[in-house]
Amino acid sequence: MSVVGLSGLSPALATAWSPTVTSAPSAATRPVAAQPAPVTPQKPVAASSPTTNNIASATVQGNPRFLHITQMPGSLQTTPATYEALLDMQTRGGRMQVWEQAPDNALAEVMGRNASGTTQQGRLAGLGSALLGQVASTGTGYRQTVVDMAAVASPDRVQGKATDALWSFKSRPSGSVELSIETRSGARVRLSIHDQREPSASDAGMSVEVVVEGELGVQEREALRALASGFDKAVQGLSGDDPKLDVEELLQFDSKVFTRLELQTEMYGKDRDGNRVLTLGAQLQVDGDRRAVQLRSRDGVVKMATDLRQPAQWGTDAQRANAVERYLGRIDKAAERGQARQALVDLFKSSFAAMHSRYDAPHTGVGLKPGTALHTLPGTFGEEDQSLLTGLADFDASITATTRATNPRRTQELDTFHYTLNQSTHITGSSSRNRAVSQTQTAQLVASYHQSLLVSAAPRLDTTSASQNYLYNKVDDSSSTEAQLAYDNGEAIRATLTQAASHSLHTLRVENNQVTGNSTSAPGPQSRHTDLLPLLKQLQLQRQQDAQEADDTARRERQETLQAWQTQVLQGL
Repeated sequence: MSVVGLSGLSPALATAWSPTVTSAPSAATRPVAAQPAPVTPQKPVAASSPTTNNIASATVQGNPRFLHITQMPGSLQTTPATYEALLDMQTRGGRMQVWEQAPDNALAEVMGRNASGTTQQGRLAGLGSALLGQVASTGTGYRQTVVDMAAVASPDRVQGKATDALWSFKSRPSGSVELSIETRSGARVRLSIHDQREPSASDAGMSVEVVVEGELGVQEREALRALASGFDKAVQGLSGDDPKLDVEELLQFDSKVFTRLELQTEMYGKDRDGNRVLTLGAQLQVDGDRRAVQLRSRDGVVKMATDLRQPAQWGTDAQRANAVERYLGRIDKAAERGQARQALVDLFKSSFAAMHSRYDAPHTGVGLKPGTALHTLPGTFGEEDQSLLTGLADFDASITATTRATNPRRTQELDTFHYTLNQSTHITGSSSRNRAVSQTQTAQLVASYHQSLLVSAAPRLDTTSASQNYLYNKVDDSSSTEAQLAYDNGEAIRATLTQAASHSLHTLRVENNQVTGNSTSAPGPQSRHTDLLPLLKQLQLQRQQDAQEADDTARRERQETLQAWQTQVLQGL
């Protein structure tokens, strides 16, 4: 490792330069590097013989960090580019770090540490929380850039290379993150990260920026700081080798302070031919009424939206956890039947669990206020009613695999997978004693895939007839469950559960490129209608008796019945 001061550069540049504070480059104008004007020299560091990269080495006592600071000009109209050697410049293996401004805060410390990382997850670790800490501390905008580049012989060349690198990785990053937040006071905060971990892409580096529109109060700044851990977990989950949606903590933002949150990330890698490709793109939008997420990868697309406008239907934490677990089991079964890629299925499952991780119900008093909509009030339904509901907020979810033509001899035989889940709930009534609810769950699977005649794995198909030995399967399944409840003056008058399902599997058998079989397995539609009203009335009466007699055995039997209803509602046919 060699360490030099600016006095160890070429003789014409063996001076120090005073900084002129200028604005950072805007997105619309590219800065032009110019030769800095020399001023009064500082005490030079004794230089040794020149190295192969024309930078002399010297021994410097003190802080061994990368220390050359570059202040970039603000626009095309700015002619002088000014520099400041705040400390000594250090190179490792012929490389150096160049900073947009002095790295004198906690955020720059994280950037300097991460800039030498080789994985996207490692390079982004802690940056989100450091950015939020920066804006929480100051309440104002900020930007910083660090470029890891090959060491050069003069500051003007440093400036030019650093500027080229910055524009390169901002336009073609290996990873980018943007978090936008709106407050109830009307202020807006946008945090962005652009990172390039590949030195070959005009040198590696990262750039961060905070933009604040409006004024942030103390409470808003503290609420931003509280998001730090959740922001980091979300970024780490999406930037890993096995990405997942880990936003449970981020979704716990203070709804009394913030009205809207949006997170966007893009992660890039290379395909087999070395071309830059999007490995994962994510967009999360959250406000008081809705959560929505879309995830894009090479394997396919995952979409999900959750409606938070009807807290009356939400169950307890335990009920929701049970419902999510059973839905994840249904997703696994659909993936197995349609032969979906496991990485895409895992992404779908993590998204489903995350979007139902926690709901923030509004605070309400006892009873209904005049004019208050029934569906907005938690506690509208009793535990008997809740056992016939999933306990989840309404949602639309889908997973769509990238369509592939894997058989060059029969390109019309496409490998596909499309699975959708939906829940919709309608709540009506003038009071808690006169209420009605209808909740419908639907699921549909449409898939097609090639299967080896000998094993369950996909066959290796090419243009030869010898490879054309396989089954080509087409799946078309659907199911629905509808629960209906109604009360008149506090008395149950309806409690039904209606379920329907249909399953179809069409199989084409090919041997040595000849069709030898063509069959369809379709048992026909199934349906079941259950009238639960007599049992519901019995359970209500039993609950009243339990309250008076405290009969543990009767209470346990009653809970077992309610759990059995819940299982039937969630498993379908």
